[in-house]
Amino acid sequence: MAAVEGIVKINTNKSISLSEQQLVDCDEHSNGCEGGFPDYAFSYIKESEGIASESDYPYQGVAGICQTTQAAAQITGYADVPENSEELLLQAVAKQPVSVGIAVDNNFKSYESDVFEGPCEGTDLNHAVTIVGYGTTEDGKKYWLIKNSWGENWGESGYMRLLRDSEEAGAGGVCGIARQASYPLME
Repeated sequence: MAAVEGIVKINTNKSISLSEQQLVDCDEHSNGCEGGFPDYAFSYIKESEGIASESDYPYQGVAGICQTTQAAAQITGYADVPENSEELLLQAVAKQPVSVGIAVDNNFKSYESDVFEGPCEGTDLNHAVTIVGYGTTEDGKKYWLIKNSWGENWGESGYMRLLRDSEEAGAGGVCGIARQASYPLME
């Protein structure tokens, strides 16, 4: 949802908190509380002609009955970033927030601060996060700035800096960040 909120802000200059709960309750394919599949979520929003605001359809944290509500935002589709290219991912993130699949393990879950360099055990992409930016530390470490859905008590107030362009991680990047990335379109 953070990627959709980002493109709405970019195109309309309106900051709207959108309903994750609507996806959990109404979209049978995006797997909202079990890791998430952004492409399915984007398809649902497009096909449903929009998504409600968080205030109209508040988050409950468990699947419930799908409610009918007025759309607060609409997208026209989505695009995938070519797999295993942090360079192409960087080009996409330079324009707007991008949703990515990521391999989360206990190391990732216990992140508190600084640039996370891994390791991430396993290769299964089992969680979705949003890349909202990128940067370089004073000592020259390149990183992705990730917004997670686990709340402000996790990481750096709900965000993580994850190592970017790691030679050890290979083409998929640390925790597989460049393996499955997509972003919503709004015309």
